[in-house]
Amino acid sequence: MNLRKFVAQDAFEVISWFSTEKESLYWGGWMFGWPLSEAEMVIRSELPEIEFLVLSDGNDRLGFIELQHISETEIRLCRVAINPKYRGRGFGRALIALSIEEVRKCEQFNVVTLAVFAENVTAYNCYKSYGFVTVDKEPKFREFNGQKWPLIQMKTAL
Repeated sequence: MNLRKFVAQDAFEVISWFSTEKESLYWGGWMFGWPLSEAEMVIRSELPEIEFLVLSDGNDRLGFIELQHISETEIRLCRVAINPKYRGRGFGRALIALSIEEVRKCEQFNVVTLAVFAENVTAYNCYKSYGFVTVDKEPKFREFNGQKWPLIQMKTAL
């Protein structure tokens, strides 16, 4: 199992992991719209402050994560997803651990942040088990289709 750079050919597989608009919103908010678009994903992957990584085992894509450079010292984990075929096997925690290892190689960052929807208890518990703590920071919700979804901001020091 390894973490590698995203390539355009990964987009089709990753977006296939989300079969409903709600699943898509949990993962990416309105970033890629609905239905999800390979082209929009590839365009975002080319932004200089964004890095897409794929957790893989041979030819199998197990997970996906976006690293967003927020500042000289802060990096943010975004759009974390595990392939539905592999959920519940600890790959989320492995993806986070390998991503943090990758961030540490840069040596410039001293804090990693993320946001998770309060309703997404599985993801929240995964982040908490890795040492992320809740912080009082905005935004505290996102609005989708007229509904406010509570959002929990988290961080961990490197």
